[in-house]
Amino acid sequence: MLKPFEDPPAIGDWLRERRLGNGGFGVVSLWRNRKTQQTVAIKKFHMLQDKSEITDKHCERWRNEVRLMTETVRNDNIVRTVAVKPDSFVQELLRRSANGLPVLCMEYCEGGDLRRVLNRVENCSGLPEQEVREVLRSLRNAISYLHSLKITHRDIKPENLVLKQQGDRFVYKLTDLGYAKALDKQSLNASLVGTVEYIAPDLIYCDRYNNSVDYWSMGVIAFEIVTGVRPFIPHSPITKWMLHVQQKKPADIAITEDNRENYTYHSDIFPENHISDGLRKQLERWLVLALEWNPKMRGFAPDTTTPATTKVVKFAEDSKASPSLVLKIFSLLDQLLERKFLTLFSLYDCRWMSVEVTEDSTMATVRHEVYLATGIPANEIEFILPLEQKRSRIVEGTRPVDLWLPGVYGDERPMLFVIHGGSGGAIVQRDLKPRIPTSITDVFQNIKVKLKPHILRQFSANAYHFIAREERQYVLLLDGIRNYGLLLNDGIAGRRDEINRMNKIVYGILGGVEYHKLTISHARDSPILRRQIASSQFDAACNEWEDNCTRLESNVRKVAEMADKICKRYDSVLKRSRDALRHPLLVRDSDLQQQQQPDYFGLKNVEGRYEQTRARIMERITNDKTHMDMSQAVYECLKRRDVLLRDPPFLELQQQLLDIRHEMQEIEKVLQKMPELTEKFKRDLARLTLLQQDGVWKLQEGTSSSGQNSIVIPNGCVPSMETTNSGSSVPDLDRILPRTSNGTPKFLLGGPMTPLHAAHGSDATPIDENLLCFGEGPNVDDLISANATLIMTTNDLLSDSFTMLQK
Repeated sequence: MLKPFEDPPAIGDWLRERRLGNGGFGVVSLWRNRKTQQTVAIKKFHMLQDKSEITDKHCERWRNEVRLMTETVRNDNIVRTVAVKPDSFVQELLRRSANGLPVLCMEYCEGGDLRRVLNRVENCSGLPEQEVREVLRSLRNAISYLHSLKITHRDIKPENLVLKQQGDRFVYKLTDLGYAKALDKQSLNASLVGTVEYIAPDLIYCDRYNNSVDYWSMGVIAFEIVTGVRPFIPHSPITKWMLHVQQKKPADIAITEDNRENYTYHSDIFPENHISDGLRKQLERWLVLALEWNPKMRGFAPDTTTPATTKVVKFAEDSKASPSLVLKIFSLLDQLLERKFLTLFSLYDCRWMSVEVTEDSTMATVRHEVYLATGIPANEIEFILPLEQKRSRIVEGTRPVDLWLPGVYGDERPMLFVIHGGSGGAIVQRDLKPRIPTSITDVFQNIKVKLKPHILRQFSANAYHFIAREERQYVLLLDGIRNYGLLLNDGIAGRRDEINRMNKIVYGILGGVEYHKLTISHARDSPILRRQIASSQFDAACNEWEDNCTRLESNVRKVAEMADKICKRYDSVLKRSRDALRHPLLVRDSDLQQQQQPDYFGLKNVEGRYEQTRARIMERITNDKTHMDMSQAVYECLKRRDVLLRDPPFLELQQQLLDIRHEMQEIEKVLQKMPELTEKFKRDLARLTLLQQDGVWKLQEGTSSSGQNSIVIPNGCVPSMETTNSGSSVPDLDRILPRTSNGTPKFLLGGPMTPLHAAHGSDATPIDENLLCFGEGPNVDDLISANATLIMTTNDLLSDSFTMLQK
């Protein structure tokens, strides 16, 4: 049998599914249309919960809410009313309404309310930064809109912020305008309304108040969604709460009480949160405005620049010297939500950092900020890009603002990993100390002391937050190490073309030397030259040519051996870098992340312990051992942390990557020197070739002018390579090289000539053996490629030589 004014389970095609919530004098039920599946939240006036008599004031308040919702308010962040068909459905609801009061047909917000979100275990120390931003943005839009209509809400609390799904995300919407009141010109009202925990002090101690009471509620909610707890001793009765809040300084944004009834005033947000340091610092400034005790100054700041459209006030009772004030509660919030913070995670010391970036910011600025936070010298800081970044590496010209990722906030995901490039021994600092919250260390120092309920609640929340953070940091360490391995592998693989090009050039030069030897041997055995040139003189010239060629060949062969060893070592490093990415730790962590179930610290079990402790607090059955369960969880976390960070495979993986990095750095040093060496040998070979050709012609000319039996070798015809002044292995004959019309050398080998800035040394100086790398395993493909290059280069040399001889 239905109670008076109770709705039936069905009205036509509409089915009443369940009750969504109760208010002081309103009840909200969910109705669904069985045909269209449309859902609607119906809010009706009902008998007061305390069974007191319904007054005209109650009825007027109800009518005011219905009128505002249906006729006035239209905002994306305020729950909207909807039209429901057929009219007979609404009429039946009205017929069953108490005192014939109207009903509200509103959109159904299926995500519940903000209180439900805050009560989740993972949010015991505040919401993720992205969620914090969504709540603040929604509150700002809704409250500023109401205030623009000269309407004050007066009852802003988490229960009145509901979530409506739109696409793949939830939007926060303000509801319950039952206490909202249109204020007159003086913005005054004298009724005590709203939930005590979120109401402004002036609603209690003043006869009159204005729109600034909503600013206070916004500030309290902002602090709670960031830290998980209200700012001002939330466990205290209203009389004690008022006494201490009244004593706070303007910069104080929180008050806490310890286990011995000592009170501490805080000017900063508690460190146990999920937001970036950059946003935290900006929010602290904004909270000073929102949580100002003086209602006349709440939300206002001293006016420095006064645009014509800005609201400026100056109170008559203030001194003449006091500055004008400008409303900043909304504009400052807009500014801080628009700021871009580049979030970084240092693998070396497991430290989160955030740097505000603008269009003018440079990577040097980011390096300096990282140095200030971690102490890592700027020249030893390496940045590693996570997979979310669209680019593979940071290059010259990369701007920090280009690395900022929209939708990635706080400790959710870093936009950059930081590596200590000079750490040498490890990627992650050895014996890294945990950062244990002060509230936990205080309990550990007095482990047998019974904790008061509010201290026990905060200790349990901080303990869970600490354990969850340690697990998150370990997952990030593995992820950062994997990204570092990918960067190393990508850089090593990118060197393959350079390695192959170096090999081809070296073997091309060696082929040219072999051909030069062949031309000398052919000239020595030529019967024509033997008949034209005196034997003793010709043999002396040939011996000199052969000696110079032998010395050049010796050095080129050493460089060729060096190139072979570099290729073998390169293949070894590339293989080991790929093997490192298949390390069991990285493969296992990747699988766990895909399953979204990484549980290195048994966090599921810790959640159960936290829920049990919270239930005992709510049921008031705590004792001097209630905190021991969470204390044990922290102790187990510290033990597990020590095991994971000292695990041999974990240390082995880091050392493997560091060895790969070091070895590739050594290879790169040799690669940097190879162009200078090969350029020098190309020039030397070209000089020797031209020297031999020029010497033969001069010897022949000497024979023609002096007769066969009186040949004299002209000075400089076959100069000794050991007596040159240039310090090179061959004389500097740039001036006699054949040149094109524009003056550039015509004889090129393996590429364009470039000036030789520094000679490698005299021919008698052997190649430094320290530059040689020793590897394992021949590369057949490279040998085949080198032989093909040798054949092509030899053909080119023959063609060029015959062309010069014909001239």
